[in-house]
Amino acid sequence: MENEKKLNIIGIIIKVIIIAPALIAGLVVMGSGVNADSDKLVQAEFMDSVAFSAVMNISYITIIAAVVLVLGFFAALLATRPMVAIKSVLGIIIAAVFFFILYAIGTTDTSESLNLGGGLTADQGVINFTHAGIITALTAITVCAVLALGLGFVLKLVRKN
Repeated sequence: MENEKKLNIIGIIIKVIIIAPALIAGLVVMGSGVNADSDKLVQAEFMDSVAFSAVMNISYITIIAAVVLVLGFFAALLATRPMVAIKSVLGIIIAAVFFFILYAIGTTDTSESLNLGGGLTADQGVINFTHAGIITALTAITVCAVLALGLGFVLKLVRKN
């Protein structure tokens, strides 16, 4: 019960310190009306604004904090339950191998077949990399969804026997 109170307090602190300012600054940025079609001078002035700088800095800090926390939790997991940590690493390795196989195979998409507008072009390597990343992510989501949906049934069968 004591740990639950501490976690709730930590959650509230995170909400107040990180999430609230990020949401406020993000809403200011989104409501500014500046976009890719705006005048270059307006875009440059907007990029120098406090709201845009706040959103960028909060984003950087959040990404860095997430990386540090993931590595910290992984180190703690490695110290306390090494077999679970090794399984996690194997999952990452399998996903990386799957990604690089897809990247090596490539895709038939080209800049022309993607109908990139506005004078945009993309190198074939970038298209292959993006395609491999999207397919890897969708595969991982599908596998996790199937496991989440079917795991309850499998656990019931295992526990009965």
